Amino acid sequence: MTGTVTGGLLTPRAARLAAELEAWGRRTVTLDELWTLYARADPASATRASRRTDLAAAVAALTAAGVLTPSKATDRTAAPPLPVRLTLPPPAASVSASQLARQVPWRPELAWAASSRLTVGQVGLLQAVNAWLRDRGRGTDVVPTRERSLELFGYEKTLDAILGTTLFGAGRLSLDLLRTFRAHPPLPVRTISDGHVLLVVENADTFDTLRRVLSSTAGHAVGQIAWGAGGAFEASVLSIAELTTVCDIAYFGDLDADGLRIPASAARTAAEERLPAVRPAHGLYRLLLSHGVPQSGQPSVDTKAVGPLVAWLGTEVAAPAEALLTAGMRIPQEALTGTVLDTDRTWLWDLA
Repeated sequence: MTGTVTGGLLTPRAARLAAELEAWGRRTVTLDELWTLYARADPASATRASRRTDLAAAVAALTAAGVLTPSKATDRTAAPPLPVRLTLPPPAASVSASQLARQVPWRPELAWAASSRLTVGQVGLLQAVNAWLRDRGRGTDVVPTRERSLELFGYEKTLDAILGTTLFGAGRLSLDLLRTFRAHPPLPVRTISDGHVLLVVENADTFDTLRRVLSSTAGHAVGQIAWGAGGAFEASVLSIAELTTVCDIAYFGDLDADGLRIPASAARTAAEERLPAVRPAHGLYRLLLSHGVPQSGQPSVDTKAVGPLVAWLGTEVAAPAEALLTAGMRIPQEALTGTVLDTDRTWLWDLA
């Protein structure tokens, strides 16, 4: 597929680049930044001899579609020349997108696209879905989202990026329509006892330390301990549905922005899926605050943004955590070594 426009419509490659540009956070894009966006939009291009020619064709097509305005200055270190800078229009549905949408012979399932406010990139992505529905719409296969995304768009992460957009919703795209589902990663779990508490730990070293300490400690209710693997827990929390003996989920992570965002997000997912609530391991957080040495060098969290981050911790720990984050500080959970955990056993109070 060397062309970029077919019958007046964007090819999937150009559509993916349009979507990347429309999600760009600034109005200008340098040539180096354009190459980065193109690598995301068309990963297979990395080893293709026509890579520069394909990008030049995509830029020309998107210029014609109103997605961008190329600079007059060009880079001529190789052929064909490429603009050294692109200027993007304000984020809004464009007239050219509406015109493009009206040219497409939409399948009945996508008829809404002809009269919807869409961007050029969205129209292009829907074209790929339209072709798939035409050719494969009556199939019976159901596959994970990244497999379907690669089939539809040539890039396995495109569906992840658009699931939360207006392309999905009642009467629009759905996972059922695309015969796909969001596969959740497994949650690494080790059994400690027959207790009812699942303790999830953000980082691998602290997971190992707590596993060893709990294995040699009596009088607690932790039946299983899991490694959250950082941000992976936002998705792997769904695996807890398979742990039928768990009725209490306690989480312990770093005291920093990501360390609080992860369990808060997982808690929302657990609530939506009617899993046991993901709560803070209060004793461990209290011990971390009393024994950990705050580290500087973190971006200061805005006072408006810090409230939702620390709310998950509850009133007991929220105030000191808020002061930590707004000061641009953090405390890594690795401060709780085996020696600390053995010396001060107060952290077990809410795990009993």
